[in-house]
Amino acid sequence: MALAFAMMLCLTLYSGVYASSLGKAEIVHFWVAVPAGNVTEPMTLRGAGPPISMAPLTIDLDARGLPKKLLNPDVEAISTHWIYNLGKKPIRICLDLVNVTFPIEWEVKADWPYDPSTHTFTKPLPPGQRIPGLSVDWIFKIPAYYMDEQVIYDGGLLILDADSGQPLTFIPIKIVRGGTTVPQGGVGSCH
Repeated sequence: MALAFAMMLCLTLYSGVYASSLGKAEIVHFWVAVPAGNVTEPMTLRGAGPPISMAPLTIDLDARGLPKKLLNPDVEAISTHWIYNLGKKPIRICLDLVNVTFPIEWEVKADWPYDPSTHTFTKPLPPGQRIPGLSVDWIFKIPAYYMDEQVIYDGGLLILDADSGQPLTFIPIKIVRGGTTVPQGGVGSCH
């Protein structure tokens, strides 16, 4: 009985450590620049700011680490800390995830005015600048009935000019099982 209790205590503590620190290491990080158009293949953009590398994101759940598969298999996350305006005019940035069929939690922090109801940064971003202090995490809470599918999510991140509604950048995002094993997109995965 004592051994079973000790094992459960260790598993509980390990789960907490994994969720608070190691789980964050499996988040796929990527760069964003506007305007970039439709990002259909890896590209490096040059403009008013630094060169930015972007690519479509593909996350293969079967390629994740064992702790992730055992303790948190139905939650996946992507993140960016970098949104640059490589254009020639100030732009108010609006973010949208397209083709969403299950819950996705948005966690947005920035040293820039942000409206969570519209997912819009309300102050125009000047050319050559990035949104300071940015941290955007999208947490995909995958329903059990999707977990056996080959393609779990096939959509993307659409960045719009909030004033005109004009699309600026679209980064395709796929969550799959048994597909491409290397996440792509600028910085890549931190696992």
